Amino acid sequence: MTACWRKRAVITNCIPANTHWNKEGAAMHQGCDVWEALRTLDFVRRRALKPRLLALGLTLGEGQPRILNSLLSRSAPMTQRELADACWLDTATLSRTLDRMQAAGLLRRMPDEESRRSYRIVLTEAGREKAAQVRAAFEEADARMLHGFTAAESAALADSLRRAAENLAGGPL
Repeated sequence: MTACWRKRAVITNCIPANTHWNKEGAAMHQGCDVWEALRTLDFVRRRALKPRLLALGLTLGEGQPRILNSLLSRSAPMTQRELADACWLDTATLSRTLDRMQAAGLLRRMPDEESRRSYRIVLTEAGREKAAQVRAAFEEADARMLHGFTAAESAALADSLRRAAENLAGGPL
């Protein structure tokens, strides 16, 4: 069999599985539909938030909005490790971003009383104001996203997405 025929056989064998022609293909397509819907939602949400976040002077792609929102959500200062985990950022990226945010006057690092090698991150007054604006932008985007959903539908969607994430993670998040 030539390479051309082998490629054709692979393509021909893949077509039924990818176009619902059998149960295996239908199951695979269902997962693709969910993935595509999540990717689309993420893209559209980011596009909706971008103008507001840029107008606030935030650098996108570094997690600054998530960092501000996470710090605003906590009553006590967070360690860099706690903040990295809460924002799904690696510590190196977080450290560089915190340097820029500290230089901009949005937060400050305080020595951690429990560990001399660690710092706790706290918002400045300017940081709290900016974080409140970020939170308002997030809430507005979420309200637009869930327009027309009942409270039960919103709760079911959140529960389903949380369960899917836990399935992928292999346990509770």
